[in-house]
Amino acid sequence: MLPSPKKSAATHEKMLANAAKAEARKLVPQQMGFWPDDRRAIANELARSALFQCRDNRKKREFYDNVALFMLGEGALTYKGEELRERDEDIWVTLTHYARDMEAGKLVVSISSSEICKQNKWRQDQRYYNEIYKSIQRMKGGVITVFSRRLAKTIKYEKALQARASDTELAKLYEEIEKYERRVAEGLNIDLNDPDGMGGMMMSLIGGETTFTGSTGLDADNIPQGNLQWDIVLDRKMVSLFAKAYLTLVDHETRQSLTATGKRLQTYFLSHKKPYPVNLRNLEKMLGLNFGKLPALKLYITEQLKQLQAHGVIHDFSFEKNADKTDWKVTVHREDPSKRDDPRK
Repeated sequence: MLPSPKKSAATHEKMLANAAKAEARKLVPQQMGFWPDDRRAIANELARSALFQCRDNRKKREFYDNVALFMLGEGALTYKGEELRERDEDIWVTLTHYARDMEAGKLVVSISSSEICKQNKWRQDQRYYNEIYKSIQRMKGGVITVFSRRLAKTIKYEKALQARASDTELAKLYEEIEKYERRVAEGLNIDLNDPDGMGGMMMSLIGGETTFTGSTGLDADNIPQGNLQWDIVLDRKMVSLFAKAYLTLVDHETRQSLTATGKRLQTYFLSHKKPYPVNLRNLEKMLGLNFGKLPALKLYITEQLKQLQAHGVIHDFSFEKNADKTDWKVTVHREDPSKRDDPRK
């Protein structure tokens, strides 16, 4: 006997509701994703943006007033605060590493300045302790807003869960989102003005109340001296940004052996299973560099890519002049292309 149309419709609705719940668990986790101790994690949107720049630390930092920072690929990121550089990312990556597997409402990292130095192989002395203090201050004072399609889905599912949506409502939401994703796959142009496709989250890298003990006094620049013991609260929205399916994991030992630019390139290329060919000038923007002359930029990026190749981060790379001869396009392979599709190799 065939099932009645009413029963079939109910079964289909239940199936879609379950699919929505599964998608929600992936997009709206209750805690930070866990990763091994020898890895470090960076959210894909941060890995592909110019939030952490590779500029000369002797140069004065800019203050960004809600500026759109360059991002390679889908999405966008704006930032309000003092310019962040690669050492800020080193500290940030250390904090998120200690927060892995913490629940969303309890992202409190207890760590000393000396332990941050130890994790990054820096000297455990006052000079670096001062840099850590200033970096934490910068990250607490800055505000980022991340826009992407996946965050739009995250927000919609999060609202549905908070409202205790019924199976009927979840099934309808799932169908709406899947219909939109199919339109994207068919070539629909996505931009920040598309109310269905883009969503944003505003957050501080460090949020909430941050405290420390162990100060022996202030120096001439009013920076607390001594090996401070920190209790640092990360913004709870980081849990969604760091959802497991949207993380890039990098080998920590390799990362420590790279230059500031090498670290950013390592993260960027590992954030793609198959990296897209990318213009050198766009890589330059993402890295926060300003070479001026293209040959000098090409030489510099070539040196960095050779280092990644020597460490086994990438298999090979090549350059091809753009059609208008104004730029070079670099293609990177993470694996040997000749072996990738051959099951015998």
